[in-house]
Amino acid sequence: MVKGMSVDRCVRNAKDFIKNQGACLLLFDVKKSESFKNSSELVNSLLSMMEDINQEFGGFFPENNLAVYSRKEKGFQFLLGDGSWAGINRPDIIPRVIEYQKNKYPDIPLYWSVARDGYDKENVKIVK
Repeated sequence: MVKGMSVDRCVRNAKDFIKNQGACLLLFDVKKSESFKNSSELVNSLLSMMEDINQEFGGFFPENNLAVYSRKEKGFQFLLGDGSWAGINRPDIIPRVIEYQKNKYPDIPLYWSVARDGYDKENVKIVK
């Protein structure tokens, strides 16, 4: 399985999803997470990164129930293994979020992707 999408493909797919439903999911997963010797340190770094991204870009993360229909979420809130997701309402925020992450957290290599919602089986594989 090829993981992640290019930034351009993320933006293209997000445009379609957002045009059709007003928002979509932006997802990340750590590349080669098994190579990190200290998994609790990785988790702490990811949680700090998620909090920083939420503060920096929170205005572009609408409250939504895209990941799980029965629960409202806003921003990157949960880790599933070494991956997470946030609902976004503008495709042009994707390159900014990715660039911010690469600059502020260069030691955490990530795959990025977008999905229609949490039930978009093909596109949520990145965090499974």
